[in-house]
Amino acid sequence: MLKRPLLPVGIAFAAGIVLSGVFGVPLAVAMVGLVFGCAFAAARRAFGIALLFLVAAAGALRYEVHTALPPDDVSRFLRARTSAVVGRVASDVDLRDDRALFPLAVRAVEVAGRLVPASGRLMVIYYRPRGAPNWRPPDYGDVLLIRSGLSRPSGPSNPGDFSWRDYLARQRIHAVSYVRSPRQGERLASDAPSPLVVLALRAKRRLADSVAAALPPDEAAVVTSMALGSYVGLPARLLSNFTRTGTLHLLAASGFNCAVLIAVFGFVLVRLGKLPRKQAHPALILILVFYMLMVGAKPSIVRATVMATLMLLGVLVNRPGDVLNLLFAAAIVILAINPADIFDVSFQLSFAAVLALITALPAIQEVAKPWGANLQVRWRRLGWLSRAAVFTVKDAWQAFTATAAATLGTLPLSAHYFNQLSLVSIAVNAIVAAAVLPIFAVGLLLPVFSSVPGIGDSLSFVGTNVTRLALSAINWFGELPHSCLSVPSPGAVGIIGYYVLLAVGLRYAYSILAGRKRAGGS
Repeated sequence: MLKRPLLPVGIAFAAGIVLSGVFGVPLAVAMVGLVFGCAFAAARRAFGIALLFLVAAAGALRYEVHTALPPDDVSRFLRARTSAVVGRVASDVDLRDDRALFPLAVRAVEVAGRLVPASGRLMVIYYRPRGAPNWRPPDYGDVLLIRSGLSRPSGPSNPGDFSWRDYLARQRIHAVSYVRSPRQGERLASDAPSPLVVLALRAKRRLADSVAAALPPDEAAVVTSMALGSYVGLPARLLSNFTRTGTLHLLAASGFNCAVLIAVFGFVLVRLGKLPRKQAHPALILILVFYMLMVGAKPSIVRATVMATLMLLGVLVNRPGDVLNLLFAAAIVILAINPADIFDVSFQLSFAAVLALITALPAIQEVAKPWGANLQVRWRRLGWLSRAAVFTVKDAWQAFTATAAATLGTLPLSAHYFNQLSLVSIAVNAIVAAAVLPIFAVGLLLPVFSSVPGIGDSLSFVGTNVTRLALSAINWFGELPHSCLSVPSPGAVGIIGYYVLLAVGLRYAYSILAGRKRAGGS
């Protein structure tokens, strides 16, 4: 039995999606080829390979089913004289400085003065009225009448630029509508389908409001972004410096957030609540799902939630899971729900980074172990400061090696999508590593304790000063003239070639390390 059976299954499922989505192979042709391959493998008694062909066929079929639009999809009315749309706000509202963006689950469109039943999703850009500081945008579950026509989403202005059209298409959205005046939008009713989502979104707003009231603007924006995994509200200067220093990943909801939630609430439930460890795991899973609903089902947090949930379930049944197997299990779950996510930048970067942490980090740590040990020995000579110094150096060293591994894993993707590489990312991540946990903890605790005398002030003090120190390093390095290098896109061939060479190099490195261990043991 394979130790990691979901690894080849996940690769085969993704290959079927790519075959259908990238190469444009018609579904019938893809299915015939895959079925013939399956039959050939079965005839040669290679039943494992035959199964993988079937999984690839399932991936191609899932992508075709996902991208197929119903006859009454709202995008079918793009050429009609549509004057109004009726629908329900389908998720949390993305609030910007001058507008709010949200998907509308369409129920009907008005064509030539007549309401026609329709389905699908429409992206609404709802502009803030001028001179309305207390403007309240539509909320999740609101049923709206939008008196506006339909437009096709804009494509990239230059080849290789971000394409909003492709981004929306991955969410099965192929039409947009602009609301530029309050008279164009009317709230008809409230019909939130999920009370749990409503509760999660209220908790999200409570967190953002508590942090904004307790911290200065820049620090509040960073704490909120880190706690909620979104940098939409980050000022342009800070966003640029996070990007140039390669620290933007700190603001993405990911495995780190899930690990902190499990550690904090696990301590509360097991140590303070005296709950048996296994009985605490279902509660921890519910907390992870609730947090995922708070921050939004982005690929990175869905991947982390699925992996953490499977690990907790594995402990419950005394079957601890292999991390690499869990990673590909998460990929299968995400792609089964939305196969178009495989073309999403955050999905690719998230999985490439975690895959590198699983496969490359142990080798890097083993190679770098002597240097790390020497650093700690030197810091121990500081006498009474030794414990704090060793802890700080150890934390920074772990961040240094983890960032090096993640950089190896995401290097060609960063070059392809952003055409830039940070030259200071490893150093900056090592410097600010110790600040990440307290910043995230302050974001989680302020909504609960902000009104408690003493505790709220202490959290505000810690959040302000720790965030300010981290921002000082990020801004200083980010504003250096050569902190970031502009590079051309390597293309598909370059990306594949890089990962092949990386895999060969890692295999060689592990063989060398294994040889050293055998020599040392003998």
